[in-house]
Amino acid sequence: MKSLKKTQYILFLLLSILIFPINNAFSDETGIFIGAVSKHYCTCIFVSKLNPDHCSDSLNNFMEQVLDDPNLADAANSMKVDIDADVFEVSVSLGDRAVQSIFNGKKGCYLDKIN
Repeated sequence: MKSLKKTQYILFLLLSILIFPINNAFSDETGIFIGAVSKHYCTCIFVSKLNPDHCSDSLNNFMEQVLDDPNLADAANSMKVDIDADVFEVSVSLGDRAVQSIFNGKKGCYLDKIN
């Protein structure tokens, strides 16, 4: 009886380890997309020292060819981009999701806050 119960626990544990993390392994495309947009604007403005309008145009030019999902293309049009040149931050938000990139003069741009 004890060996049957131990086998049940082992099987449950193995299934839990294998199945539950799989749901978390599938990444959220919207989060990845707004993170990439945030890094693009940060690099374009603070590293390349380009105009925000030029950065928007370059993003729109490659976005049409790259995005297969029409929902992401629609999301791109409704994103809000805030650029704070005083503290070298770029925030991109879409609904209740937000990503913030910060420029560090030595290492470039990095993602700071992901909600």
